[in-house]
Amino acid sequence: MLHDPFVAAAYAIAVVATLLMLRHVARVWPNAPARVPLHLGIDGRPGMLAPRPFLWLGPGIVAAIVVYLGVALAMTPPYAASPLVLALVYVILAEMAALVGWLAGLQVQIGRNQTFRIAPTRLLLAVGPIILTILALVYVSATP
Repeated sequence: MLHDPFVAAAYAIAVVATLLMLRHVARVWPNAPARVPLHLGIDGRPGMLAPRPFLWLGPGIVAAIVVYLGVALAMTPPYAASPLVLALVYVILAEMAALVGWLAGLQVQIGRNQTFRIAPTRLLLAVGPIILTILALVYVSATP
């Protein structure tokens, strides 16, 4: 299915977004404090503090998913999936990479006490495109 140019372009966008995310985390890494928040709650408040290497946890998971899905799709193409559904999955992965990179920068800011929380509306604006793309994916998958 990666031979379909539409799906291949969506996968390329996901790969580029993932590489940019990894580059961003590598750039903020030297300025990161010894302990960073492990997560941000829905209200924008940081969760428990974790050692600095945990800053790579989210980006590592996103990168592993992008690589795994690309290899799996190249090795055994799905039979019933339409190219639009697969392209939307890769667009969601690209949006997730952008979100995780943005959150890594915020984790460093919170760890350095430059801010104490993130406004919930700002978080909603960051997550909004992902939610809309997921809704589009569900709609496209459900309609014959």
